[in-house]
Amino acid sequence: MRQRKKALQVTVNVKEPSVVVFTVNEDVQLDRLKRAGAGYVAERCGDLLAPGKTRLTLEPGLFYFRTLTDTQLQVIQGGIDVATKSADKDPWPIPPPDSLPSAPMPGTKGDDVPGELPHCTVV
Repeated sequence: MRQRKKALQVTVNVKEPSVVVFTVNEDVQLDRLKRAGAGYVAERCGDLLAPGKTRLTLEPGLFYFRTLTDTQLQVIQGGIDVATKSADKDPWPIPPPDSLPSAPMPGTKGDDVPGELPHCTVV
C-alpha cells in the first residue's frame, strides 16, 4: 500500500524587501498573513504559483503556503526566515518568534494522520 502524502505548512517571514525564487512541483497559493484581532487572516498574494520556478519580489511581512511536494526557496536578495510544520487542523501557522514574541502556541487539534511529509529547502 502506498503511503499518503501529508501537507506541509510553510510560513515565510520577509524581514526586508526580498527577491525569492520559489521552485514548486504543484500549483501553490501564496497568501500574505495580516493581523486581525487576536489572530491572522490570509489575503491572496497574486496568482497561483505554477509548477517550476517563479521569481517573486516580496515586501516585508508574513507569507504562507501549503504543499504536498518538496519545495525550494532561493533567496536572491534580501532576508527571510522560514518555518515549516505538518499541516494539521489549526487555522494558521504561528509566525516566527521575533515577529510576534507574545503569541501563545495553539493546541494541536485532531489526530495526525500517518503519511510522508515533504521537505522545504532554503538556499
